[in-house]
Amino acid sequence: MSGWEERLNDTLAQAERLGSDAGTALNTYLLVDFRGRTALARPVKACADLSYGSVWVGTDLAVYDEIAPLLIEVDDLTRFGLWRGRADPEESELLRLLGRLHKADGGEFAVTHIVSPLTLTELMTHFAYYGEYVLPDGREYYLHFYDSRILDRAFQVWTDAEQKRFLAPVQVMRYVRRDGSVAQWTGPGVKPDAASGLSRPQPFSLDQHQALLDLDYPDKLAVQIRRIYLGVLGSGLRQDELYGRVLEQMARARSHGVETERDMLDYVAWGITISPRFDEHEAILPALRAFKGQGEGLSQALEHVPDAVWDELLRAEQEREQRSEL
Repeated sequence: MSGWEERLNDTLAQAERLGSDAGTALNTYLLVDFRGRTALARPVKACADLSYGSVWVGTDLAVYDEIAPLLIEVDDLTRFGLWRGRADPEESELLRLLGRLHKADGGEFAVTHIVSPLTLTELMTHFAYYGEYVLPDGREYYLHFYDSRILDRAFQVWTDAEQKRFLAPVQVMRYVRRDGSVAQWTGPGVKPDAASGLSRPQPFSLDQHQALLDLDYPDKLAVQIRRIYLGVLGSGLRQDELYGRVLEQMARARSHGVETERDMLDYVAWGITISPRFDEHEAILPALRAFKGQGEGLSQALEHVPDAVWDELLRAEQEREQRSEL
């Protein structure tokens, strides 16, 4: 049994235990992000055995129905399929979807497990409120919480009261974090107060907005580096592997006093495309030490480093990678 199957089995087992303790049946849903995965959504929508609905309902994104994130209720065929094994020829459409998703780049972050006593329609309405936020100056932004990487950031910037309201209709919410751990949040499983009394879109402070931008910055940097250096990185490097390498280089850059976005992009790009420990070279480290107090750009601070040094670092890294593949 694969990791995603074990997680779904565990969620279903928790739902059964909680329902038994409460003396009521609980529903298990999967919130699936279909943005960029339109082909995966079509079989789900064509399956008469599945109950599903968009969390964009009632918003200005509702017109983009073909890519809308969907809440999908876990059906009996899926439960039975997990129990008897996915090799069965009558495998459920939902299991087929999950199998395909978890083979795709970032697919594990496109699925969030939700256990709730509420109906599908009630949950759709509840979550639709959280897809946008507005700042005090009137600027509005989307919050794509159906990507669990973004949901994890939202939990870090929401106030306690905002977290509680988001989780109000939920008894269990689970998703995979980037480090491979499983995040689990719990709530009372009650119908929240009517959203009609809330400000729309949900209000965010400038500090909350900036915190989201800061949490998103490594991903932004990874996208920039992939676009600029695609010929060097190749197409086989997964986004989350690149993200991890970006984080490592950002930490090293900050230790040398790198602060501006331009300098950060340069440093991280060199660390990823040339050598992750280029800063330790005897021809580079003194310049980095001096860089802290010079007030000039990083590229200017290192412009005297001979090309032969960079070539040497690149060759050494390529040889190391070749040895590791043996």
